[in-house]
Amino acid sequence: MLFLAFLVVLLLPIPASGQGRCQCPTFDLKRHQFGFGASTTLFDDVEGINQYLKTVDCLNEFSLHTVQSSFFSFFFDYQYRFNDSWSIEARLKYKRRSIQQYLTFAADGGFGMIGHNNTVCRDIAVPVTLNFRWLTRAGSSLELFGGMGLTTAGMSGGDARPFDFIDSRNTRGEIDIVYKRSIDLYGILGFQFEIPYGIFTLKPFVSFSYSPAGNARYTVTPMPPNSVITKKTVSPAIQLCEFECGLIMQF
Repeated sequence: MLFLAFLVVLLLPIPASGQGRCQCPTFDLKRHQFGFGASTTLFDDVEGINQYLKTVDCLNEFSLHTVQSSFFSFFFDYQYRFNDSWSIEARLKYKRRSIQQYLTFAADGGFGMIGHNNTVCRDIAVPVTLNFRWLTRAGSSLELFGGMGLTTAGMSGGDARPFDFIDSRNTRGEIDIVYKRSIDLYGILGFQFEIPYGIFTLKPFVSFSYSPAGNARYTVTPMPPNSVITKKTVSPAIQLCEFECGLIMQF
């Protein structure tokens, strides 16, 4: 509540003495602004938010558990301002996602660990948003934005990883992540602050990206001739669902 009250006070216009019109400070309006930035995930340890934290279970045979998945990105940024309030913004992002999994299998009445599997996936994303800006009393501003984006799905990385464990029975197979579509469409909402710093503008931001259609699945596939795993098993569908925070520098 204190934070909300602070924002309300911050965003209120400053009336000039003896006048009713607003004397809010403003930037020198630039039609074209270019920049670059970096971002990473928020809440990446929460399965309800991070869809990549999926488990693949096959009763009495094995369990593949994803213990960590997060990404970082670098991007170029371009913003075109229609006026002091409205603008359109686009980013060209390179995303690198790391996935760490542990595989266990049933043996002698219990589960024994085979080992861990580390996967790296690289994607390109292009979000485009419509932004609305409020100037603040301090000369900075707050922008709300919403729009849509396209992202490649598993552009590189994520190749099938073989595993092999031999005791009284052979356990051989492959772990993979399979995408139904090579391009995913998603929506994005968020907010960011504009903080002028000399000829540059710093823009910390938080955003939420979501695609309602499931796309990726983890798979565990047995490898002949001898494997205790009886069938190919897949995880529930993975949707694009990302909380993201980052920083942009524009000029």
